[in-house]
Amino acid sequence: MTKIGVDTFLDPRKEGAVLNEHAKKNLSCRVSVLDIEGIDYLLYQAPKPEIALIRASISDENGNLSLQDEGVRGTVLSIAQAVKARPRQGAVVAQVRWITKAGTMNPRDVDVPGPLISNVVIAPKEYHWQSATIEYDPRISYKVMPPVTESLLNDIAKTTLKVDEKIISRRILLELLRLFQDKRDTVLVNLGIGIPALISLVAAQEGVTEVIVPVLESGPWGGVALSGDDFGLAVSPFALSSIPDVFSNFEGGIIDAASLGFLQVDKKGSVNPFMLPGRIFGPGGFPVIAGGVPRIYFAGTFTTGGTEFSISRNKVKIVREGKISKFIESVFTVAFSGQQAIKYGQEILYITERAVFRLTKDGIALEEVAPGIDIDKDIIPYMSFEPILRGSVGEMDYRIFSESIMGIRDEIAQI
Repeated sequence: MTKIGVDTFLDPRKEGAVLNEHAKKNLSCRVSVLDIEGIDYLLYQAPKPEIALIRASISDENGNLSLQDEGVRGTVLSIAQAVKARPRQGAVVAQVRWITKAGTMNPRDVDVPGPLISNVVIAPKEYHWQSATIEYDPRISYKVMPPVTESLLNDIAKTTLKVDEKIISRRILLELLRLFQDKRDTVLVNLGIGIPALISLVAAQEGVTEVIVPVLESGPWGGVALSGDDFGLAVSPFALSSIPDVFSNFEGGIIDAASLGFLQVDKKGSVNPFMLPGRIFGPGGFPVIAGGVPRIYFAGTFTTGGTEFSISRNKVKIVREGKISKFIESVFTVAFSGQQAIKYGQEILYITERAVFRLTKDGIALEEVAPGIDIDKDIIPYMSFEPILRGSVGEMDYRIFSESIMGIRDEIAQI
């Protein structure tokens, strides 16, 4: 039972987490609304699983499992326990890369005890990669913890960091710096898939990772997050939590802020990050993160579908506008409710390469534009609704658009 999901696609008064009519006829998981002292909660009810398919790195001859070569600690113990719970104890099948002799595994390295395992299947290496693009790298399983050097950061940036992504990541980093100025203590920020994952790279380039600490939903604390198909992994984190423990940080409001991606934003501030007609990316941990943290800095390009722009003397010029607007009248599906955010006092920003918007009780207000951007020419025509304009609109920090680093470490030192 939780407030997570109220007024979103998970709410039975909307889609109820049902994808289509076929799913609606064959429901095995149900969601219902409970009113407790005037507050809406959702009750999620799922059938007890009878079969589990889990993965580890190594099994000994007695079925004790270790995840020592994996990039995350996963949720495999919880899954195995759910299947082995009574009244009907089911089967747990584990995929591993290696078998070791009984008695050779350190008990501290056992993530799932053997009595919970029914079968062990040895996988050939081509079916047991650490991620979509990495077969095996000791830095991903933390057997090697490389220093975060300029060379390492440059190697990561070459393959991941595009100009628009750098602009957006830097603008969010400045917002996190402001939060540090207010809090005067370490800022914990969850980073979602896509552009948000790159914030840890930009923070490392600026040398501020001791005060701006990224936390990924898959478990890593600190370090440099990988992005794209390798999202969820990190190089040189200082801690690695299990996934359920990380999500407790989200629902408990322990994390100071989150940066999450978006596909669509509507006039009420609601966000669709995961589904378009005929295309399903999946919400992942988005609903829980967005519903639990006190501040969200949504990150995404202003338009999509062929957008091109250039930067000269720290000013932005739109060369070719994208074919698809992302700020629209009504999103395809709601994964984040702007109305709920206002109700519970969350601070919400929508940050793009050319503009920054803020969610208010009256709608979305335009707060900043990039140097060189014309509001009437480059912003308003590509929105399906009129943003709120309150007095003069500010200008995004010119340092965001420079080729060199912003130099914000000096500001941290002064604080």
